[in-house]
Amino acid sequence: MNASTFSQYSIAANFTNDSLIILYSIGVAVTLLISGAVYFFCRQSQWAISKTLLRLLIVAAGYLFFAQYFKYRSLHFYVDFSHWMQLLYTIVDTGFPHALNQEFIVPGSLNYFSVHFVPFIYILAMPFKLIPSPETVIVLNVVLMLSAAIPLYKLAFYMRKDRHFALLIAALLLWYPTFQYITLYEFEMLRFSIPILLWMLYFFETRRTLLYFLFAFLAIFVREEMGLTIAIFGIYAWFFQKRRREGLPSIFLGLGGFALITSVIMLMLRSGEYIHVAAGEFSKFGSSPFEIVVGVIRHPVVMFQMILNPLKLANLFMLGFPLLFVPLASPSALLGMMANVGTGLLSKSVIHTSYQLYYLAPSVPFIFYALLKAWPSLTLPSPLGRGVGVRIRGWVGGWGEKPLMNALLTAVIVSNIFFGPSPISLQFWFKDIRPAPFRTQDFHGSTYRVITHHQKVEEFVDLIPNDAIVSAPQFLHPRLYKKKGTMMFPKLQSQDGKWRAEYVLLDITNNGLKLESPAYVTQTEMAVVRENSEWKFMKADDGYELYRRHLFLKDDSL
Repeated sequence: MNASTFSQYSIAANFTNDSLIILYSIGVAVTLLISGAVYFFCRQSQWAISKTLLRLLIVAAGYLFFAQYFKYRSLHFYVDFSHWMQLLYTIVDTGFPHALNQEFIVPGSLNYFSVHFVPFIYILAMPFKLIPSPETVIVLNVVLMLSAAIPLYKLAFYMRKDRHFALLIAALLLWYPTFQYITLYEFEMLRFSIPILLWMLYFFETRRTLLYFLFAFLAIFVREEMGLTIAIFGIYAWFFQKRRREGLPSIFLGLGGFALITSVIMLMLRSGEYIHVAAGEFSKFGSSPFEIVVGVIRHPVVMFQMILNPLKLANLFMLGFPLLFVPLASPSALLGMMANVGTGLLSKSVIHTSYQLYYLAPSVPFIFYALLKAWPSLTLPSPLGRGVGVRIRGWVGGWGEKPLMNALLTAVIVSNIFFGPSPISLQFWFKDIRPAPFRTQDFHGSTYRVITHHQKVEEFVDLIPNDAIVSAPQFLHPRLYKKKGTMMFPKLQSQDGKWRAEYVLLDITNNGLKLESPAYVTQTEMAVVRENSEWKFMKADDGYELYRRHLFLKDDSL
C-alpha cells in the first residue's frame, strides 16, 4: 500500500449506521429467499439455465472495460492510477522502476520495488511501450482479469467433465461482487494474483508439475506477500493432498521468496531508512515479519481483539455469502487463503479485509477452488433418496446438481444487485444507496458521465512541460502521469523539502466532490497560491486555474 491509498479509502465514521444495517439485512434476506425459491422450483422441474444465457453473462462482464474507461475520462480516478501510470512510463523511458511521486512522500523510496516488490509490472510495460496511454493500461487490466475465467473454466471442466457446469463456474466468477470491485478499482498489481493462482491451481490438479511451479514462482513476483500464500498452499498440498513433490518445495519456495524479498532485496533498494509501507498497521505486534509472528503468540488477547472486529467479520461474511457459503463444505481447500485473510485480520485497518477492495484478491481463487472441491459431496445422491441436505455419516449430500447450480447463479446475481458495482446494482441507479461509505469510491451511473469540463483539462495539461513537477488535486493526477512528478495539493514540496512544485493546477469545481471527500480542495487552500506573489497566474477556463512559480520561469512573457 502506498501513502496515497489511505486517501482513497477514507471511510465515514458512521460505517455501521442504520441505513447500512437495513440495506444488508434486506439484501441478505432477499438473496436467500429468491435463491431458495429458485432451488426448490428447479428441484421439482429439473430446469437448468441454458448455456446460451451463461455465455451472454460472460460476455456482459465486458462492461468492466467501459466502466473503467468512462471513470477515467470523467476524472473519477485518483492518485493510485497516476502512481502506476508514472511507474510504467518511467520503466519504458529508463528501464528502472522509479516513482518520484513516492519519493516525495517517503524519502529514499525512489525505487518503487523498495515499497512493494512488483516485478510483474515489467510484463505489462511491454505492451505499454508500444502504446503508452492510459487506455492501454485499462485494456490490459480488464483483459487479464477477465482471462481468469479461462483457467477456472478449464479447472471446473477437468474436475467435473461437464461444460455446462464449467460455464456456470466461469460466469459466477465474473459476476462475483468482489471480483468486479477488484477489477474496477483504478489499478494495482495484487489483483493479477487471481488469474495467476487459478492457472497454478489448474496445473496442480492436472499434475503438470513444471507449469505448476512456473505459476507459483510468477505469483511471488506479483507482490512481496504472495510468498506466504504459496507456502500455505504448499502445506495444503503436502498434508491434505499427500502431494509431497509439490508441497514441500512450495513451502520452501514461498517462505524463502518472502524472506529474501522483504528482508534483503527491498532493504537494498531503499536508499534511506527502511520501514515497510504497511508496517504501521501491525505495530501492536511488531515492526518486522518475525516480530509480528512473535507478537501474535505473546499477545493472544490483542490478536483476538483484532480478529473479532465486527466489521472485519462482516466483510468475510460477504466473501462467502454470494456463493451461499458452499466453499465451506471443503474447508481444507480454503487453507490457501489463510495467509491473505490472516494478514488482513491482524491489521489495524478495516480496509484490509474489505470485500470491496483489492487486498483480498489472492483469496478469490481459493474460494472458487473450494467450491469445486465441495461440489461432489453436496450434489451426490443422498442415501435417503431425494432428501435435501441431510447429514449422513459426516457428509452432506442430495442437494441436486442442477438446482444448486441455478441457486448459486441466482445468489451471485441478486447479491450483485444489492452489494455489487455493476449496471444492474442498486447503487448504480440510486445515488443514496451505497453498500459501503467510502468517501471517494463511487459506482453511481453519474460517475461515468463525461462532460465538457472533463475534456477541457487536456488544454491545461498541455501547457505544462513534461519535465516539471506539478501540484494538483488528486483527481487530476491521472492526466499528469507524463510530468516529472506530481504532488497532492495543497502540498507544494516533498516531505524532506528537496523537491518543490513548479506548477499548480486547480479545479475550483472539485469535480463535484462533496466537502467530506479527502480529495476535496477548499477555497482557503487555493488562496495560498492565488494570493502569493511567488506564483504567476497563467490561465483560467471552465473552473480550471493554472499557476507557475516565478523562480521557475525562463520566459516571463508567457
